[in-house]
Amino acid sequence: MKKIVLLNLFIAIFALVNAQDTIDNPLRDSSKSITFEASYLGDLCSNVKGGIKRGVGYLGMANLKFGFNTESANLWKGGNFFINGAATHGDTPSSKYIGDFQVASNIEAGNHIYLHEFWYKQAFSKFEFTVGLQDLNVDYIASENGGLFLNSSFGIPALISSNIPVPIFPLTNLGISTKVNINNAFALQAALFDGCPTDFTKNTYNTNWDLNSKDGAFVITELQFTTSLKKLVGNYKAGYYYHTGHVQLDENGVEDEVFKQNYGLYAIADQQIWQRSSSSKSMSIFGQFALSPKHINNLHYYFGGGLIFTGLINRIDNTLGLAVAHSRFHTPTVLNETAIELFYKMQITQNISIQPDFQYIINPMGLEQKLDNALVAIMRVGLNF
Repeated sequence: MKKIVLLNLFIAIFALVNAQDTIDNPLRDSSKSITFEASYLGDLCSNVKGGIKRGVGYLGMANLKFGFNTESANLWKGGNFFINGAATHGDTPSSKYIGDFQVASNIEAGNHIYLHEFWYKQAFSKFEFTVGLQDLNVDYIASENGGLFLNSSFGIPALISSNIPVPIFPLTNLGISTKVNINNAFALQAALFDGCPTDFTKNTYNTNWDLNSKDGAFVITELQFTTSLKKLVGNYKAGYYYHTGHVQLDENGVEDEVFKQNYGLYAIADQQIWQRSSSSKSMSIFGQFALSPKHINNLHYYFGGGLIFTGLINRIDNTLGLAVAHSRFHTPTVLNETAIELFYKMQITQNISIQPDFQYIINPMGLEQKLDNALVAIMRVGLNF
């Protein structure tokens, strides 16, 4: 029933947006005070061999985004309101077929319709702050090149997302974030979040923002450096995060301390290494590194990185990528997991893209038991209006 409702919803959105394309549509003009965007990602995912079992499943994610700029509305300078509604649906291939820890598809979340972001940002000349329901991974621990891949670890390292309850897809949380642009090259940002998002079982639409002292607090700070050497752009980030501790109730209603304190370090690098003059052809590399203490976390070490080629075929917006993500566990009975991913993305039209993707998962460890290496094939379709 829910799938039918979602299908009808997006048919209506598609018709609305395309009908508005024929006129001067202020909702889609970024220079106007109101902006609107609708998008949909769909993955046809097949576990070809290994893992838990062979199987094919479909999963999807839809987003409706609404923005309001106070300066364009002639109210006050530097103000922006933003709302992002999300709907995820379909199969869960990593938990059902693959058994990998790092999660092959970064839109796997089950069936939910909820509020993903709802915040206000105020910008000044060199300083800005954001308050409200935020997705940490939009501004922190993010690699521009890594975000092109489908495996979840290339978005945010599994070490961070699995060791502590951070506010990222699919469940975000309330927080305040600040950023200072020191100069043209350096920027420093920091954020404070409630320590644990309320689970979907008690927070169906992510509107039940239960601020509880037992959740603790999550703090993160990140230094960013941007460089351009011989017109080759590079972005480098280094950060530290700390969680004060988390207590939850067990099945008998007794308080159970999940961890007292937790922390870690990370570094992200995106660097363009080649650009053909007067052409869209280019090559970039990226790297990720994260480390956390062994005595607190089973997963204590992560590294990832890869290559990106753009403009391989002339007159077509296309990208080819190859990368590796490695998660290292210190428990002897849990093997290290490595994901090798290869993708090719083609922009068919301004609004439609396709992305065939292949992943080879060495030692899938989602079930903490020995599974055969898995070969995964994904076909992603993207719609954006």
